[in-house]
Amino acid sequence: MELNREIIKSRLSKVGMVVFALALALALELGFGTHRVAVADPGQAALPSPQDLSRTFINVAKQVKPSVVNIDVVERTRRTSMRLPEGFPQIPGFGDMQPRRQQGTGSGVIISPDGYILTNNHVAGSADQINVKLADGREFKARVIGKDTETDLAVIKIDAQGLPYARLGDSDRLEQGEWVIALGSPFGLQQTMTAGIVSAIGRDLGTSAGQFTNFIQTDASINPGNSGGPLINMQGEVVGINSMIFSQTGTSAGIGFAIPSNLANKVYAALIKDGKVTRGYLGIFLQPVSPALARSVGYSGTEGAVVGDLAKQDTPAAKAGLRSGDVIVEFDGKRVTSPKQLTEMVADTPVGKATSLKYVRDGRVETSTIRLGERPTDSSDEDKPDQEDPEQDGSKLGLSVSNVTPELASRMKLRMPSGVAITRVQPDGPAADGGLQPGDIIHRVNRMPVTNRQDYLRAVSSLRGDKEVTLQIERGGQLRFVSLTLE
Repeated sequence: MELNREIIKSRLSKVGMVVFALALALALELGFGTHRVAVADPGQAALPSPQDLSRTFINVAKQVKPSVVNIDVVERTRRTSMRLPEGFPQIPGFGDMQPRRQQGTGSGVIISPDGYILTNNHVAGSADQINVKLADGREFKARVIGKDTETDLAVIKIDAQGLPYARLGDSDRLEQGEWVIALGSPFGLQQTMTAGIVSAIGRDLGTSAGQFTNFIQTDASINPGNSGGPLINMQGEVVGINSMIFSQTGTSAGIGFAIPSNLANKVYAALIKDGKVTRGYLGIFLQPVSPALARSVGYSGTEGAVVGDLAKQDTPAAKAGLRSGDVIVEFDGKRVTSPKQLTEMVADTPVGKATSLKYVRDGRVETSTIRLGERPTDSSDEDKPDQEDPEQDGSKLGLSVSNVTPELASRMKLRMPSGVAITRVQPDGPAADGGLQPGDIIHRVNRMPVTNRQDYLRAVSSLRGDKEVTLQIERGGQLRFVSLTLE
């Protein structure tokens, strides 16, 4: 009996230990009161020590720095012509434009052992003289192999062999929060290294910054002189080419931008092969789909790209039958989500390729085959419209209009020789808020064509209870749609 008691005590003791262990585990999981106890995940790798992290930066710098170069450029510019005021005798030769030398500095990265260097177009693209200094102190004269203003990239070359060069990484694999290193010559201080993280990826800064570039944003310090230098990941790969900063002082404010390496690699290959980048071209001016614009053209979707106008009558889009107001929803079998995405897809398509196009016109889905042209590099400004005398119409849009006469249409070289010309825009009215300005020509109000002032007044008077209206206007020889919000 005594033995049985001891056995029972022993078993109870074991049961109690198991219960206690389970209770302790539960307490650790749920926390005691307001204090939660962190339990390490045995499958999670331990964080590196500060010494290990520092050693990683050191090793990456040692690996990449030999391929980073300092670029000094000289450009010949011309002074502005000067003349003596009227009434003074003009002296022969006075004020003649004389060339002068303008110097600048930037950075670059060697990406082949035979001396090809990737940098920014704004660093070396217009230079008359390019001097390259390597990390080992050697200096070379360089020449421009090719440049691309659309992406602000350029390739230059020095005559040397067996050079240290950097590897281009896959920028599509970058993640927000990833450590990166910027190398270059800020303010001419060669071989400077700064570090930070990837603040954002796929940053669209508008067409003025780059029509085809979705930038990498970083808080790694980038300053004047860093342009053209590499942005490096922790594997020692070039994932970007530092290009610009956002700053109100001209120095680093922790917001810098780099051109992704995958885009740089594509441009580099084209410049090496042809000295230029060839892109596909439709010949249309695109606008995003807004709810008001979609209703005005009979489209029920929210994605796509609206054809605001055709660049010319002999463009690929014109030959394929596209016209203003069409909403492109599919290109080459791929869904179109925005004007920028469509522009990028077209640019990446080989020139001359016959490509399928799907679009919506007046609520109906139509298809066409279009053969792409080559995207031009320059655009010319058309004559601006002249202003007519104000003619009040008291419309709810906050603007005044007058008829487009044949003489006015000829002088303005209008695409559509009819409509009404805006003569005055009321401050703080719907037209002003929508960006309309005197000289704009109105061709359509919602779906109603406007050929004269009577058409315009009739269309405006029909806007009873409408909160929005979409106008088709012509400005500077280009058609576009503008949506106004009515009070």
